[in-house]
Amino acid sequence: MTFSSKFKKVTIGTISLLSVGLLLTACSSSGDVDNIEKISKNEATKEVEAFYKKIDPTKAKLSKDIDNTTLDTKEELPDIDKNYPLTVKGDGDINVEVFVSPEKAGKGEDGIINEIAENFNNEKQTVNNKRISVSIRSVPSGTAIDYISSKNHVPDGYTPSNPQWNYILTSKGFNTKEVTNRLFGNTSGLLMKKKTYEGIKKKYGDINIDTLNKAVNNGYLLGYTNPYTSSTGMSLLSQLLFNFDPENPISDKAKNEFQKFQSNIPSTFVTTTQLRDAAKSGNADILSISYQTYINTPEFKDYKYIPFGIRQDSPLYATTDNSEKQEVLKKFADYIKQDDNQQKATQYGFNKNDDYTFEEKTKDGNLLQSMQDLWKVNKNGGEPIIGVFLTDRSGSMNGEPMNNVKKSLLNSMQYIGDENLIGLVSYSDDVQIDVPIGAMNGTQKAYMTSAIKNMNPGGGTNTYNGVLVAIKMLQDKMKEHPNARPVIFVLSDGETTGGYSFNRVAPIIKSLGITVHTIGYNADLKELAKLSKINESVSIDADNDNVVYKLKELFNAEF
Repeated sequence: MTFSSKFKKVTIGTISLLSVGLLLTACSSSGDVDNIEKISKNEATKEVEAFYKKIDPTKAKLSKDIDNTTLDTKEELPDIDKNYPLTVKGDGDINVEVFVSPEKAGKGEDGIINEIAENFNNEKQTVNNKRISVSIRSVPSGTAIDYISSKNHVPDGYTPSNPQWNYILTSKGFNTKEVTNRLFGNTSGLLMKKKTYEGIKKKYGDINIDTLNKAVNNGYLLGYTNPYTSSTGMSLLSQLLFNFDPENPISDKAKNEFQKFQSNIPSTFVTTTQLRDAAKSGNADILSISYQTYINTPEFKDYKYIPFGIRQDSPLYATTDNSEKQEVLKKFADYIKQDDNQQKATQYGFNKNDDYTFEEKTKDGNLLQSMQDLWKVNKNGGEPIIGVFLTDRSGSMNGEPMNNVKKSLLNSMQYIGDENLIGLVSYSDDVQIDVPIGAMNGTQKAYMTSAIKNMNPGGGTNTYNGVLVAIKMLQDKMKEHPNARPVIFVLSDGETTGGYSFNRVAPIIKSLGITVHTIGYNADLKELAKLSKINESVSIDADNDNVVYKLKELFNAEF
C-alpha cells in the first residue's frame, strides 16, 4: 500500500494508472518493481502532457444505445464447480454439502474443516442404516449468501465466519436452521503497531469504537476490507455506524459522521492479501482482521492484536429441510466439537480470546444491508470518483474474450452511482477516446453502452499508450474536481506488444502514487500484476466464466 502522511486520495478500488515513457519502443515485460527510478510529480505531469501529444489519440463520434444486458445475481455468479471446487468430496449414501468460509477450508492452518471432514467421512457413521458423509466447498461468506439467496447453488448447510451473514440471508427470504452457534472460537479485531497502540491509549484511553474514530480523525491510518464480502469489514462498519447514531445507524447524522471518518481512510482493501502487504510495508497504523489470520501471518508479528467487534465463532446453519441431512449436519458439528478436533483447531489459531464478549447491536438483516449500501455511497468521503475504463481491443481479444468484456462492462454499469464521472478509452495499435469523462447519468450511460457494444478487436496491444491517454484525461478533469478520486480500470488479455514500455511508465505511476487495478481476461497476469504492484494495488485473474461477477465485486467496492 502506498500510504502518505497526508492521506492520498487513492483507494484500492481506485484504479488509477499513471504512465509515461521517453522513447517509443516495443514494451518489455522486464523491470524490477522494487527498484523503480524516482522522478518528481512535476516531471511526471510534464511527461504525460508530452507523450499524450505524441500518441495523438483519435476521438470517436458519440452515439447512444440502451443497455439491455443487465443480469440478476443468479446470472452473474460463475460456475461454482470451476471457481469454488469441492475441497472434500463425500461419497456416503447420505451426503451433505457444506459451504465453509476460507479461513476454515483452505490450506495449512486455514484447512481445519477439510482435515476434520476427511476423518469424519472415514469413520463411516450411519443415519437410518445409511452411511453418511460430508462434502466441503470453500466459499467466502458474502459470496455464499449470493449463491444461496439467488438459488444458483444451494448447499445443505453453511458456516460463515459470523452470524451477520445469516441475518442478511434470512432477510432475503431464505429460511435456515441453526445447527450450532459455534464450531471454533475466533474474534474480529484490530491490529496496531505497538507505538500506535501506546499512543492511542495515552491520548484517548481504552481502545473502543469511539477512541478508534478519534484516532483516525487525528491522523492514524486505518485499513479494512470490503464489508460486502468480508466479515471483519462488515463487523467494523456496523460498529462505526451505531457509534455515530445509536438510535438509527443509517440516519443523516450517521452518514455525515461516516463521510468525515472515510475522508481520513487512505485505502479500503479488497482482500486480506492487501492487508498483509500493508503490514509488510509497515505503513499502516491500524488494520482490521480476525485473530486466526493474525496469529498465522508472519507480517503481523510486530503488531498488537485487540479483539474488537462481533465474535467470529463460525456458526453452522442447515439450508435444507431434509431431516436426515439435518441429522448428518448435527453429527458433523458434534464431531467437530470433540476434544481432539478442538485441540487441533487451537493449534491452528482458533479458540483463543474466549473471555472476549460483544453485544450484537442488531440482528436485522435488512438494516445490515442498508449499512452496506450506505458504505458503498459514502465510502469516498462524499466525493465522486473520476474514472476511466481502459479496454484492450487487440486482435487476441477477438471472440469470447471481447464478448465477455462487453458483457461484464455493460452489466457492471448498474453498480456505478450517478455522482461519479466516468470515461472510456480503448486501444490496440492506436488509442481511441470512445467516451470523454462525464457524470454517469442516463445520457453518459447511453454513450458508454453504444461505445462498448461497438468495440471491434484487431491489431497489437499498446497498453501503456492507453494508460497515458487515460492519465491525461484524469488530470484534466481533476482541475474541475480537485477533491475527487482518480481511477483507471485496465481490462486486457495479455502482455503488451508495442508502444511505450513498462520501464518508462513505472516511475510516473510510482511518483504520482496512484493505485492501478488490472483485470486480466484469460491472461498471462505477470505484466498486469507487475503494473498493479507498483503501488500495491489489485490484479484480478478473471476468466471468461467468472469475469462478470469479479467485475461486479470490484465495482461494488469502488463506486
